[in-house]
Amino acid sequence: MGITLFKKSGTGFILGHVPALSRQEIIRTLAHENIDFKEVLATREVFLIETNSQLNVKELQERLGGTVKISKLQILSYKKDPNSNLQLTNNILELIVKRLKDLDIKDKKFQFGFSLYGNIDVKEFQKIGLTIKRWLKEKGVNSRLVVSKEKTLSSVIVKKERLIESGADIVVIKDKDDYYLGYTVSIQGFEEYSQRDYGRPTRDDKSGMLPPKLAKIMINLSQTDSVGTILDPFCGSGTILQEALLLGYKNILGGDISQKAVAFAQNNLNWLKTKYGLDISGVKIYQLDAKDLSMMIEQSSVDAIVTEPYLGPTQSSKLKAQNLISELSNLYIKSFQEFYKVLKPGGRAVIILPIINGQLMDILEQIKSIGFIVEPLSDEPRGSIVYSREGQRVEREIFIFQKI
Repeated sequence: MGITLFKKSGTGFILGHVPALSRQEIIRTLAHENIDFKEVLATREVFLIETNSQLNVKELQERLGGTVKISKLQILSYKKDPNSNLQLTNNILELIVKRLKDLDIKDKKFQFGFSLYGNIDVKEFQKIGLTIKRWLKEKGVNSRLVVSKEKTLSSVIVKKERLIESGADIVVIKDKDDYYLGYTVSIQGFEEYSQRDYGRPTRDDKSGMLPPKLAKIMINLSQTDSVGTILDPFCGSGTILQEALLLGYKNILGGDISQKAVAFAQNNLNWLKTKYGLDISGVKIYQLDAKDLSMMIEQSSVDAIVTEPYLGPTQSSKLKAQNLISELSNLYIKSFQEFYKVLKPGGRAVIILPIINGQLMDILEQIKSIGFIVEPLSDEPRGSIVYSREGQRVEREIFIFQKI
């Protein structure tokens, strides 16, 4: 039987649609909360850390927009041992025995399944699952193996089968010779996000398409204290405003040049107030042109600007795209001149710039000349992270600018 090395237990974050962005959100949120951590593993799917203090996982899951699941994990090392599958099966059995004791489910059926990450043979784990099921039967435990067409169990399956409350979504990660074994302890509230996106009373498909998850990620990237002032000068239907409220911010400013958008945003906030019992008295929404921001907002009064400006139409020819980029560039540069006036020294602007038919907006030097620096989100030359989905002609390029 192979030698198993148990090191410190860790916390595993299963990353969302844009892993690099999800990882940056985690890093900056933990840093803002003064939580020291050590990075153990960073892959396209998983970010695993060790901390000296215990994390409030439920609170962290609710705060993060880009994390699909959070797991408790242990690090196992088999070093190419020929008996590693047998040892892994034994380790999973140990985990399940502990889980059964913790749950104290008695006569209820114990449901379990696997979420596999890395270069792992799914068929091998189907065999392991059946072996475990037989072992549990011998011990008098009625069990059911939950399966999926994918390598991982989705949050929908985990919730539907109540695997966190009365079962186990067993997480197995393979990286080279190391295995990371544990179970899911929280999942993203997918139904709540859907309601806040599609269930709101007013939704403008032309100006209000920012996903609530991305809005939350951007707010967290700003690393603003809850007592600070957050401004969205292109608020549209109010997605960033609503997510800031749900994150506990009390001083929130919104603005839009469209009277219709202002009405939509206010209507959505009233709905949010009723649904969640929130105090929205700290939110102020203005009809204003972002190019005249300082006429309405006090200078050096804003801690962070978090916004998605108008990105242009979803479909444009190459020539139209060039003209549109020129028009939007003028709007953004004039807006940044106003951002500089209203932001406090050191304040951040977390903003989306469009990539239209593959064409980037060449305005970084102009923004820097106004008095901003790029706070890199990545090692890419522009320091940005691109958020996109397959088939989109307009992609989102996310930046953090800091006033100097």
